[in-house]
Amino acid sequence: MHRRIVIFAAIGCLAALPAAFADKEEKVHSGIVLSVTADTLAMTDPDGKNEHSHKVDAGAAITIDDKPAKLPDLAKGDKVKVAIGQDGKVTRITATRTKK
Repeated sequence: MHRRIVIFAAIGCLAALPAAFADKEEKVHSGIVLSVTADTLAMTDPDGKNEHSHKVDAGAAITIDDKPAKLPDLAKGDKVKVAIGQDGKVTRITATRTKK
């Protein structure tokens, strides 16, 4: 009987872990770069619709083809995945560039 209580308590703790970290999760969405300025990324969804923009802090991690980059390095047509934290700030931009 005591062992069952311990097992059920352990299962309950493990089941609660995802909820404990849920507020720290990022939302990631994909799209295509339209333009960039010093601190803003303008993009569409993957189908080229739903134009929108994001303010990008200097501390956001940015890569192009798995290499470190800066926001101005992004170019029109790059495919991007943008991660946004619970606070609404961009935390990461991962871009891939079509080879010509």
